[in-house]
Amino acid sequence: SLAEVSPRLFSFNSPQGACPACTGLGVVQEVDAEKLIVDPERTLAHGAIAIIQGGKTSFRWRQLQTLATAMGFSLAKPWKSLSEEVRHAILFGTGEQELDFQFVGQRSLWQYRAPFEGLVKMLERLYRETNSLERRAEIERFMSMTPCPDCGGRRLRREALAVRVGERNVVEVVALSVKDALAWFRALALTEREQHIAAKILKEVADRLGFLASVGLDYLTLDRTAGTLSGGESQRIRLATQIGSKLMGVLYVLDEPSIGLHQRDNRRLLDTLKGMRDLGNTVLVVEHDEETMREADWIVDLGPGAGV
Repeated sequence: SLAEVSPRLFSFNSPQGACPACTGLGVVQEVDAEKLIVDPERTLAHGAIAIIQGGKTSFRWRQLQTLATAMGFSLAKPWKSLSEEVRHAILFGTGEQELDFQFVGQRSLWQYRAPFEGLVKMLERLYRETNSLERRAEIERFMSMTPCPDCGGRRLRREALAVRVGERNVVEVVALSVKDALAWFRALALTEREQHIAAKILKEVADRLGFLASVGLDYLTLDRTAGTLSGGESQRIRLATQIGSKLMGVLYVLDEPSIGLHQRDNRRLLDTLKGMRDLGNTVLVVEHDEETMREADWIVDLGPGAGV
């Protein structure tokens, strides 16, 4: 059943919208079986697997001995020579197949019947259960980030992804570039009632996308993470935000906003800066671009030579 539809449902930063499996990150940290294999040329007895170390009396080694007896393979055989079935059992366990484990000490005998857990699943369980930061750091050496199996990297819970407008859910919309998203919102076919409800929202969305396009960012997809943006792109996104605020009496200082822009986009950026000036703001631009300098009301030339 779908809970009340609210803006929080469509935000992976909110508990109401985030995928519960990955808490909105889109990736999960899992033990990577390949990182456990030190050298496929070695045998299990000589350190083929990273965590099978420290003598043949260890608990893990004795478990492997029981598994080897049950499946009929040798621990003295190179890892690469073991069958796929045996390697899978060592790493991922025997499923529902139970084995008789027996541990004989100097004064005790301990035995039980259970499936073999598998080294990968064992590490994942220890990672969940331990409270030791050192133990977690040790296990993390054998882990990798993988797309979340529940949301497929889309970061939102299934209920949010089930809501569609114009046959697209929110993830499919934010995967569009600014240019394509602007065209999609403008072409959105709505009934008269839906149009009445959505009119103000659609105008606001179109305005914000238009601001991004006006500063030469219409090629960016809306789902780009901040860490993948260049310095110039980040600056122009902040500039687009300021355009939307329509503030007056503000001093804006921009450091080479034209870097990376195509010449046609440079013209749009200059028109945007002049529009901000015309609202009653002061726009100070540090720039080496000739077109920008020719459009300036005032030029302050510092020199000769570079500053120290």
